[in-house]
Amino acid sequence: MDAIRIIIAENDEKQRKELARLLEGCPMLSIVGETGEGAEAVRMVIAKRPDLLICNMILPFYDAPAVLEQLHRQMEKLPKVVVISSVQQESYISKAFQSGADEYMIKPLNRQLLLRRMGELMESSELLAYADAPAHPAAEAEEQALSREERLRQAISALFLKIGLPAHLLGYRFALEAVLMLVEDPKLMKNRTKVLYPAVASLHDTSAFCVERAIRHVITLTWERGIAERFIKEQGQNSRLHLPVDRPTSGEFIALMAEYIRPRRRGSQQVTDGQH
Repeated sequence: MDAIRIIIAENDEKQRKELARLLEGCPMLSIVGETGEGAEAVRMVIAKRPDLLICNMILPFYDAPAVLEQLHRQMEKLPKVVVISSVQQESYISKAFQSGADEYMIKPLNRQLLLRRMGELMESSELLAYADAPAHPAAEAEEQALSREERLRQAISALFLKIGLPAHLLGYRFALEAVLMLVEDPKLMKNRTKVLYPAVASLHDTSAFCVERAIRHVITLTWERGIAERFIKEQGQNSRLHLPVDRPTSGEFIALMAEYIRPRRRGSQQVTDGQH
């Protein structure tokens, strides 16, 4: 199989080089262009015809939706497009998908998750196998450089991805924040309506009611679509994560996720700081 040809459009030079570094170690990928502005991204994609475009949501001249609009006007067949951003607002995410993006991922990017999403988009079994391999030297070096909170956040994201939660929905990010807080402070479970959900809400300028409703919605979709059921069947008795066949409540779900993640956190701390 030929290497998947990629163009990176990221206005922050440091982040652009870091993203290129993360991808260059994968033999299934070939970076054929890099740029820091939207207009140049359009010209580059038209000229080089990549298989996949990784495009920051906010760029000079054209933002990601404008880039996609220009490409739709000038090309019959677009590459797969992954929009990346630090912005987690639902309006931004909706705008990206309405413009034709195939995926929207929140920074900081997790290398394994990014490779897996790319493998799924490109229908590449080789890339999926590479992403799911136990360890890669580059990934291990990256992991060591991450802060404890970033490692924890990425572990939760990886777990959500395995279960099949739709990552583009707001409830995904609310659930991630709730699990993160619950891992750090298990006592919050007893006060989730008065303390936990309001704490998550304060990070996103919304209400505790909206947080709980969005989490419930993303859980409902995952169970109604049978995604969680497939995960349960595939894992069988080999998994330490025992998901219920029937849809759990929001509280039950985040408690299960935190319970699964918490032992991994303790093991990580034992290595890094010798505690516990």
